Amino acid sequence: MKPQTVLASVALVIALGSLEKSIVTTPLPIIGKELGAGQALTWVITAYLLAATAVLPVYGKLSDIFGRVRMLNIGIVLFVLGSIACGLAQDLPSLIAGRVLQGVGGGGLLALAFTVIADCIPARDVGKYQGYISAVYAVSSIAGPLLGGFFAEHADWRWVFWINLPLGALAMWLVNRNLSHLSKGRRSSFDWLGAGLLMLLSTVLLLVVSPESTISNYILVPVLLVATLLLVLVERKQTDPILPARLVHLDGYMMSVGLMMLSQLLMFAVLVYLPLQMQWQKQMTASESGMLMMIFMFSITIGAFSSGKLIARRGKYKPFVVVGFLLAAIALWILHSDQYVSLALGLAGLGLGFTIPSLSVVVQNVLPPADRGIGMSMFSYGRELGGAIGVAFCSALFHFQLSKSSTSAVVNIDGHSQTSLADFSSAQLAEGFNFIYGGMAIVAVIALVLTLLMLRHQSLDN
Repeated sequence: MKPQTVLASVALVIALGSLEKSIVTTPLPIIGKELGAGQALTWVITAYLLAATAVLPVYGKLSDIFGRVRMLNIGIVLFVLGSIACGLAQDLPSLIAGRVLQGVGGGGLLALAFTVIADCIPARDVGKYQGYISAVYAVSSIAGPLLGGFFAEHADWRWVFWINLPLGALAMWLVNRNLSHLSKGRRSSFDWLGAGLLMLLSTVLLLVVSPESTISNYILVPVLLVATLLLVLVERKQTDPILPARLVHLDGYMMSVGLMMLSQLLMFAVLVYLPLQMQWQKQMTASESGMLMMIFMFSITIGAFSSGKLIARRGKYKPFVVVGFLLAAIALWILHSDQYVSLALGLAGLGLGFTIPSLSVVVQNVLPPADRGIGMSMFSYGRELGGAIGVAFCSALFHFQLSKSSTSAVVNIDGHSQTSLADFSSAQLAEGFNFIYGGMAIVAVIALVLTLLMLRHQSLDN
């Protein structure tokens, strides 16, 4: 099958999965007012992210056993059912429950779409098409708040969810029409106990790093440690574990997953906190800061697209990872100086765009077909976890810096909803945001050093 056909078949699936993570951010205050929600309102966002990330590895393993198309169909159906539940919700608990169901489906969309690409496109050419997919992912992620605002202002916030019904039906039609040859699996028993423990571990880990969690880490951390220990013990006894130990020994696999986590950590630091800086410190409107972020979005797209094509042409990927993290470090240091914001956004987006197809190529090249589903899903899991850790880490840096400026004010920042910071001056807020960018520049340098020392080049002609 032509790669263009595969790309067209999964592009909408990826757009649906990524769009839903951010489309509710803009109409969130309107939703809260109508449903009479209070502090728990941010769980409308968090519930989706937790569910989608937790199920990523499970979908990958199930698709190795039962086939990609069957699991994609299940993911789309659950996503659409969750959208219907959200559209019909009359109170906050039912809306959050609908978002959890949406997330269980949405996690499958993202995990399996990238796996389908790895199944159908040779490693040498995958960079080029990962560039297209990265563009779809970036555009849909940033278009989410714009679409959410449009629906909230000109129609009804429930259209944020109703729009998924025709799009989900179209995605299912494309998948079944063009990808039916991917329905084959293999005979094996599924590790349900390992899957349950992995989902528990993932959920608790995300709650530990989430600034929105109301559960004490004194409870979460012991649960996390016990779940990890039980998972290790269970997986050792399984003949076909959900997390095959052989993945760890694949040359370059774990390093690529780790570098992708760092790349997404840096991306979300800019994606979430720069608009907040523009609005809180520099008094921009939400739409003005959104337009500024378009520079970041387009530069990510250009970086991913151009590096993907060059990888396909030359078969070399490591230089793009090196240059990518170098540009990101320079851009974040420029943001730290609070000057030339547009230039910094362009450089940061270009650099981080370079890393996406490059690291995807490494992972696809080393994964055997039998483990491609779980291997690509764990790669996606690392990407999503990196974003979550990035938001939490930046929140901690911001809180630490502002706490040094004042002992009376309480800073409550979650990266999704704006909080009144009237007790702080513009200069104090600037110090907080600049501290974030300085910390992220150090992270980018660490990623650069790791790439230079530990990421080895491999032939893509396999």
